[in-house]
Amino acid sequence: MKAKAFYIAIEVLLLVSLAGCRNTSKLAQKQNGRQPTAQAATVTIEHCDILTANFKCDVDGVAVSGQVRLRRDSVLWLSANKVIELGRAKFTPDSVFVYAKVLNRYFSGTYHDLQKKTGVETDFATLQTIFIGENETVRRNWIQAAYSDWRETVEVLDDGTMRKNKRFPYKADLAVRSIPYSGQATIVFTKVRMNQPTTYPYSVSPIAKKY
Repeated sequence: MKAKAFYIAIEVLLLVSLAGCRNTSKLAQKQNGRQPTAQAATVTIEHCDILTANFKCDVDGVAVSGQVRLRRDSVLWLSANKVIELGRAKFTPDSVFVYAKVLNRYFSGTYHDLQKKTGVETDFATLQTIFIGENETVRRNWIQAAYSDWRETVEVLDDGTMRKNKRFPYKADLAVRSIPYSGQATIVFTKVRMNQPTTYPYSVSPIAKKY
């Protein structure tokens, strides 16, 4: 395994996690086959603490799909797929875990360790700021993100409460400029849920080799 392959695997996993989130939840009468009652209260979400979303990502002409999950100030999780699962990553404020499943390799360490391996200098706060989609543009020393197609949607919870979700960008265009990789990526998100409990599963094959 050459080091370049590891860098590319890390970059793809990073790219699909660095963008705004897309809220395309449909009205619950379409999702659940029922109509909201006239008495249902409407609650507007102004702060997103937990987010899950599917995504489609084009990295320099290579299409990847998968899922991202975020708990504010706690964990950022993603899984990347192309027919089969390519790998998954889990970021916490202190640690980075990346499992390049298709390569049977994994990385675990601090953000400083990640920088030594890949040349990418980052931290959890930066990743969260870029991902959570609260600004129209984000610029850091190695990445620029521009968000577009902002929308606000409504969903109905199981108790009949109508919830209006805050505006989020449906699309993000990224430009990455780092030592191991420079390129463009476009990410579009679907099936977003906000402030709903989720899990962040991460495990590595016992025969996988550490970078």
